[in-house]
Amino acid sequence: MNQEILKIPLSFLLLIMMAASVAAEGDSEISWWDKSKEAMTDMWDSSTQGLDILEIQQKKDALFAQVWTKVTPTLDEVLRLEGEHDSLPDSAWILRDKEDNESDINELLDEAVGILSISNSDQTRQNIRFIEKEIRALKKEISEYHQAKVTAPTSSPWVKTVKDYEEKIEELKTRIKIKNQKIAELKDQFAQELADKGLFITPDQLEVLLSSVVGDDIIKSSIVYDNVKQISQQLMELTINTGEDIDISQRYYGMYTVLLKTLLHMQNTFISNIDDKYLPRIGKIVKEVQILKMDTIYFLRRERNQNSHQHLMANLEAQKLTLQTAILYKRHLIGQRGKMVRAMEKTTTDLRIAQNTYKTVRLSGELVNLLRTSQKSFDLLLTIQVPDLLGFENKQMKQEFAILTQKLAQ
Repeated sequence: MNQEILKIPLSFLLLIMMAASVAAEGDSEISWWDKSKEAMTDMWDSSTQGLDILEIQQKKDALFAQVWTKVTPTLDEVLRLEGEHDSLPDSAWILRDKEDNESDINELLDEAVGILSISNSDQTRQNIRFIEKEIRALKKEISEYHQAKVTAPTSSPWVKTVKDYEEKIEELKTRIKIKNQKIAELKDQFAQELADKGLFITPDQLEVLLSSVVGDDIIKSSIVYDNVKQISQQLMELTINTGEDIDISQRYYGMYTVLLKTLLHMQNTFISNIDDKYLPRIGKIVKEVQILKMDTIYFLRRERNQNSHQHLMANLEAQKLTLQTAILYKRHLIGQRGKMVRAMEKTTTDLRIAQNTYKTVRLSGELVNLLRTSQKSFDLLLTIQVPDLLGFENKQMKQEFAILTQKLAQ
């Protein structure tokens, strides 16, 4: 990634995001978004110089072919189940009823989301996670060596000495440094892959995305949007090729309505996770820290030992930092929830129109026009997904944010 962007001051990035937020209410949104896309596109173009463009496109085509082959049978099956839904009883003891049918449809929609999440960028994300896990293991090993060094002899032919442990610690630090460099390279690659899908973010936004408990869901949704856009394009071309065959045209368009329903299912799951899982956990953490903070203040007022007093003060500062970060995290989650609600409203509208058209369509040309219009809708969904830039007050707050992410993900 272009290193100049990495040098942009945080205050300037905040101004950019504030401007983007204001622009979202007016006509200047397109201008800001277009400029961002141009900047990221330039970065992508420069990063691929010297590579075989044909080979890159072939890999993309092969990946899309894989997604298409896997997802179309699932879409067809959902379409079949939806077709028989109205004929089923509302409830039944032995035979299938509407509740059973809806359950099967939801399982297939989950399966479709998983298939539509297939992407090179997902593999890059997994590689970053794997190396981060390796780094945590090395740091734990360093901590153990530091403890062992306390009781180690200064010289011995039989057991490890202080010098042996120090050399081992330095060796592990070097390995961590190399792995951090690899992560930096993968993050650049990851940002470029997201930009290639239409999700244009700054390096600071990428850090938020990778450290947030909903980051993976945002990444997954951007991948799904991109794949759905390509599939809808393919369906449009197939519809055009059918000519006047309304039955075949309607099948393809029916698959398109299922795609929209898959998006809606994914968006609803995202919102439900925030409402039912992450926000309650944040609330529980805040409540526990507030109780701990009150206990710490109570002990501070009665503690006369200077050393113990200093320890309690350090604990109190750590608790305050956790509370500040938790408030920031809650604001982040609510903000991302609001964005997904906007995306869900757009998808809901598109789905209603698509279902209405699917039931009443007379000419394949009308289907094609709606499919063509849908391409702009997917672009809009991607713009909504750009993550907010969080203003961490210091490095400690950023680390605390990562700790809270681990707690929320448990």
